Amino acid sequence: MKTVCFGLQWGDEGKGKVTTYLSKDYDYIVRYSGGSNAGHTVEYGDFKLIHHLIPSFDIRKDIKGYISNGVVVDLEVLNKEIEELRKMGFDISQRLWISKLAHVVLPIHKILDEKMELSRGERAVGTTKRGIGPAYADRVHRIGIRLADFENIDELREKLLTITALYKELYSIEWEEYDEVIEQYEDMSSLIVSPLEIKTELENSNVIFEGTQGVLLDIDMGTYPYVTGTFCNTTGVESGLGYVTKLDKRIGIFKAYVTRVGEGPFPTELFGDEGEMLRKAGKEYGATTGRPRRCGWLDLPLLKYAIEISGCDEMIMTKADVLSGMEKVKVGVRYDIDGKKVEMPSELSNIGRSQVEYVEFNGWKNLEDKEFDHFTKFIESETGVKITYISTGARVDQITKM
Repeated sequence: MKTVCFGLQWGDEGKGKVTTYLSKDYDYIVRYSGGSNAGHTVEYGDFKLIHHLIPSFDIRKDIKGYISNGVVVDLEVLNKEIEELRKMGFDISQRLWISKLAHVVLPIHKILDEKMELSRGERAVGTTKRGIGPAYADRVHRIGIRLADFENIDELREKLLTITALYKELYSIEWEEYDEVIEQYEDMSSLIVSPLEIKTELENSNVIFEGTQGVLLDIDMGTYPYVTGTFCNTTGVESGLGYVTKLDKRIGIFKAYVTRVGEGPFPTELFGDEGEMLRKAGKEYGATTGRPRRCGWLDLPLLKYAIEISGCDEMIMTKADVLSGMEKVKVGVRYDIDGKKVEMPSELSNIGRSQVEYVEFNGWKNLEDKEFDHFTKFIESETGVKITYISTGARVDQITKM
């Protein structure tokens, strides 16, 4: 069985919790894109983990993880994650593998990321400043450093000298702390494999491919330029792996409302006391940055768009419990853009100008309430996709099969 779990919104849908819950029935969890800008929070009950680079497998069970070529790896962050798990009593040195073709996020990438964001002023995109975009850009410019480059230190130093000379000339950024990055590599060198070494094992295993961020932040199909630097869509699985694989399930994860971090259009956004109430109820603060998330009602036109471009064949709803106790709950059902009614955008460039038409639902006391059942049935009817699980709380075991 090959399954991909991915976000149908702007990230923060609860992918880490859902992937961890489902992982008990799989052999491998594979990260196929993104970097340490991801913040997949998993609440076990007696302890909590925030995964930035380590795939979201149930740490208590005999499940393995693989970080593929499509991920840009911050060696410092990954080493810290591994060490934190070791201190908690979980040694994953025989359960985690990293593709040697993955590119490395260098300190100069973080400096450039922040510098570019500041230079944009009012046009800032809201990057996490983790160096993800510049690392992917250097990969395209063909000057990036891959984990494989660390196998020959003399050649690595020559490549680093070339990169730092370019950064000094083009961006007035200086960095020469090469030894620090080399030491960080050596700390995890035993985990690094060729993609072909692990390809056969993955082909003969049950695998969940874990997405980062959400479809609406995809570099091509998202709300460009307010997107991340990589492929968050299900199409990113094969480009991240580097070879063809057949997917059996595409499980899209969405919140019963919508959030986003950073700038960009947000048609159903709530402001003032209403937005703050939802933010506090859902504890909507970024796991990576701590920034307060923008909050709004569920947006069906965007959900339909995400389903259409991802090939989503089943959905999991999270955070419906956050809305419990509200008198009324709204769902955006169509847009009015320049006088035209739109039920699903053909692309996203114009949604910032949209006026939203809403349907209002009676609130529910709990998730057994018939009003909540009415809410879920409406979403299934409008999207044509079955909701197979409902998350009923923050803990990894708080999830119900429909």
